[in-house]
Amino acid sequence: MLDETRKQLLEAMGFSRKAISLLDQGLNMGVMDNPTVQAQHQGTCGDILMLSLRIDDDQIKDALYEYIGCAGLQACASAMTELIKGHTVMEAGKLEINDIIHYLESIPQQKYECAEIAQNTLRLALERYSKAN
Repeated sequence: MLDETRKQLLEAMGFSRKAISLLDQGLNMGVMDNPTVQAQHQGTCGDILMLSLRIDDDQIKDALYEYIGCAGLQACASAMTELIKGHTVMEAGKLEINDIIHYLESIPQQKYECAEIAQNTLRLALERYSKAN
């Protein structure tokens, strides 16, 4: 849980209240038991995102992530997992960086790479799923 000082700092940096709320909740962050597929991707900044998906009949039933990195990556990973849950693998594969940024309403421009890391990790997971099925 974020304290008020941290929330104010994030807002001053350019994070929307929605993005800060996702950070405060740690939404969809955690370890998944027996995922259908997992993927990991490292951005050029050094941040790493690990994604676990539970897929049934080509529909994403659950999505959890772990990360090593900044608040931007955490916010983008939370947004990405929210955007794909309940959708088919094909629909999730169409997710774009701008969809993640739009969902968050506002993040600092220098954190747009975090949305790219989230998208790349998702695409890697979906490729692995498709090859296995």
